[in-house]
Amino acid sequence: MGVEELDLGADRLVLQAELANMSAEQAFAHFVEPELLTRWWPTEADVEPRAGGWYHLAWPAQDWHLRGRYTIFEPARSLAFTWQWDHEPEQPLRHVAVDFAGYAEGGACLLTVTHAVYGDASGEQDERESHRQGWSHFLGRLSALSSS
Repeated sequence: MGVEELDLGADRLVLQAELANMSAEQAFAHFVEPELLTRWWPTEADVEPRAGGWYHLAWPAQDWHLRGRYTIFEPARSLAFTWQWDHEPEQPLRHVAVDFAGYAEGGACLLTVTHAVYGDASGEQDERESHRQGWSHFLGRLSALSSS
């Protein structure tokens, strides 16, 4: 399956990825444990893993810093967080929800990422496209990691 985009409208981005050999518990850990996060997404990660806690993901070579707060923190089920880049303070605060659905014997997980809300203006849709490309790339890395 790889990474697949679900067409649910221009106001949100919804992607699914199948993690072949990764349980929902393991997949959740890859989103909230720094040593696992840095295997597929940021170069550096610092988190306070709890509802109301914060995260800081960094790519020092590009001087990129992504920050936010966890709004939902239900291990192996659901994770939601706010999303704001330091270098794009003019962009609205976005919200990301990640659902973890375990299935199949042997521990596979279907991951659904929803990134929202986007307006109709071209700049908003450009940002949606940028997020689509980024999530497709990084979820592909996580999917590949689950297959190894």
